[in-house]
Amino acid sequence: MIINYGSLAYFIPFVVTGGLAAGVYFLFRRRTEFVKKLVVFILMAVNILQHVLKQFVWPHYFGNAYPDLINTAYNMCATLIIISPFVLISKSRAFRQFLTYVGTAAGVVTMIVPYWYIGQTMWQWDVLRYYFCHGLLVLTSILPALWGVYKFNWRDFYKFPFIFFLLLILIAFNDLVFWCLGVVGDYSDGNFFDVLYEANPCWMMHPNDTFSFILPVIDFFTPDVFFGDAATGRPYTPILWYAIPMTLLFWVLGAILGALIDHKGFAADMKAFAGFMRLLFGGRAASVSPVFGVKIRYRKPRFSCGRKRR
Repeated sequence: MIINYGSLAYFIPFVVTGGLAAGVYFLFRRRTEFVKKLVVFILMAVNILQHVLKQFVWPHYFGNAYPDLINTAYNMCATLIIISPFVLISKSRAFRQFLTYVGTAAGVVTMIVPYWYIGQTMWQWDVLRYYFCHGLLVLTSILPALWGVYKFNWRDFYKFPFIFFLLLILIAFNDLVFWCLGVVGDYSDGNFFDVLYEANPCWMMHPNDTFSFILPVIDFFTPDVFFGDAATGRPYTPILWYAIPMTLLFWVLGAILGALIDHKGFAADMKAFAGFMRLLFGGRAASVSPVFGVKIRYRKPRFSCGRKRR
């Protein structure tokens, strides 16, 4: 059971996660919204507890020193796991959609590219922990959407990059707090910039060497002013080095996914926009929608050439 790309061990997590998602979905799909939210909340709680209590849950951590930072919101997956219950009970449509898209993608991508464990056996505690927490992240992200607990609107796609970069700032702040408290374990040496540079959460400081093949794409969209000084050994400016490509990626994928999921709303808005463009460029007067979703009636002006009565 060695994990290599294309091996049997490589595909087992996908089968298990997909089977659990399908089983839970069909088991509770006819239940009330309260029951569905309760099921998702329980799964979220289990994931949070195994994350913040690693040294008490997973045997390979028993009695071993390790960076306490990894119990916190130190990267994007950990942050999504921790904030997921708050998103579930919130009224923010944009945050809910962001959690669905990014939480599902983050969990699936980590299974697609488990580069920390390539060449290792599956039957070890840290591998099981890795797939367990990311599998639960996939379930808690996608099940509320499949059950209709989360409502989708394709117009929210432009908000996703701002939510992503807000979470990056929160991650950096989390790391700063625990560095100041002196509980970051192996990352305690040097100043905070060095700590953040070595931890490199969500690639905010520099690209991962394993994925260097995407650097030409990022370099194409990123102005030179957003790169650092190569002479110092740090040729990337934190966050800014990939801010533009990430923003464009979120907008394009968010708009496509939103249009596919909220296809009725997208079709109605496009129809309204087409009517407005026809009016704008000389079309007949009609009831069109210059503002998506709001109908305004235009009337033809009437002119009288007759004499006025005295």
